[in-house]
Amino acid sequence: MTFLALKGWVPDADASAPGVILECSNLVPSMRGMKAAASAVNSSLSALAGAALGAALCIKLDGTARVFAGTTTALYEASSSSWTDRTRATGGAYAASSERRWRFAQFGDTTIAVQKADWPQYSSTGAFANILTGGTKYAPKARLVETAQGFVVLADVDDTGAGLGTSFADGPNRWWCSAQLDYTDWTPAVATQCTTGLLVDSPGRITALKRLGGSLVAYKDTSMYLGSYVGAPVVWQWQLIPGEAGTATQEAVIDIGDAHLFIGRSDFYAFDGSRPVSIGDGIREWFFANLNSAYRDRTVSLHDKANANAYWFFCAGGSSTPNACVVYNYRAKRWGRADISVETSVTYALGGETYAGMSYTYATLPAVTYDSAFWTGAGGLTMGVFNTSHVLQYLNGTPGTATLTTSDIGTDADYSTIRRVRPRYLTAPSSATLTPSYRDLAGTAYTTLTTATQDEGKFDYLQSARWHRLLLTTSGSMELTGLDIEGAPSGRR
Repeated sequence: MTFLALKGWVPDADASAPGVILECSNLVPSMRGMKAAASAVNSSLSALAGAALGAALCIKLDGTARVFAGTTTALYEASSSSWTDRTRATGGAYAASSERRWRFAQFGDTTIAVQKADWPQYSSTGAFANILTGGTKYAPKARLVETAQGFVVLADVDDTGAGLGTSFADGPNRWWCSAQLDYTDWTPAVATQCTTGLLVDSPGRITALKRLGGSLVAYKDTSMYLGSYVGAPVVWQWQLIPGEAGTATQEAVIDIGDAHLFIGRSDFYAFDGSRPVSIGDGIREWFFANLNSAYRDRTVSLHDKANANAYWFFCAGGSSTPNACVVYNYRAKRWGRADISVETSVTYALGGETYAGMSYTYATLPAVTYDSAFWTGAGGLTMGVFNTSHVLQYLNGTPGTATLTTSDIGTDADYSTIRRVRPRYLTAPSSATLTPSYRDLAGTAYTTLTTATQDEGKFDYLQSARWHRLLLTTSGSMELTGLDIEGAPSGRR
């Protein structure tokens, strides 16, 4: 008996590396092994009026959660079963686009929303409105927004027509910060610490802005800066991080609390404030060969904090909409896949469903487990995506079909006979099949054998060859650590 411990999905690996998964679908890493990915189930919310161009969960100081989504022309807030239009009353419809997506940040009880075609918006309750300074001046238009150290910070900005008297115009390399503790004050002054500056030690515009503890990280396509609060008159001091790591878009950066995980131009990285470290071993060649590089800036991401998984949804093949997904467990350092087509992503606050307040019919009940937080009054946080029909879906449904293909098992010199395969389940699936294949010469095509159905947790078949490969297909919730393979050497030829 040989135990084949699974090391995660490693498409770049030598096919004979023990324990690697060469191909998989709907299979994500866990702290203990690999498990079937949850399916997407429709929320009770109606579809947005147009494509979702950004969404966010915003938590107020008292813990109250607000969920927003933006389309080309409007901003919406989620209620129990529909979207409430929160578009500004003065200024008319917005002009967002796939190149000027909505980004959100929370400043105390106030939500700030930006996209560079319109003035920054704010809402503490009800509809959004333009941020005004002194009632007559606007905050600069911006592509990016973040909050830190009591400031609202904007990047890739344009103060044209703002009335601030600064006349810097369109500044893709420029950042602004509001007066400290006042998101409405954008008039530069030493006393208030409202100021602006440029990041020009490396080429390109600022593509992402994320808080890291009390610091800020500004990204360009092939560089990054660490911003530290130092007080007036400099306010924010920026240090260029050595190397050529950067990212194409805000949504490709995941804040896991003590570090950022992000996709660069040719690798995946983790950054904890010191230096970016590669985490893309075993996957980078496959990823960048399959990525539609023309739409790198449409990548979106999610953080499954409870399971230490980072999800990146990206445009693969000829698609201009994210249609594939890679998943990285940053504790176990394993990769998986959970492909799905999405417009954007959002962490969603579930209010919980009760029998009395249920907004579903029997026919439309979501396929979530009976003990899910979805059904409890306490609710909780779950990962959400907007599908290509503009419908918010939760990624907490009962898993469907998951597959994994093992590495090549055997050697060039010796024949071996496999008689039985028993998956080492932590959670057994509702059903499973095994499709074995074999070859006698490395570099030649595999011959596929008859698919076997699982019987009492095992698969029985008999095959002698130099090399063996196994395709496991499961249905329903499943987690496993590896495969027990029963066989024996059968000589040389």
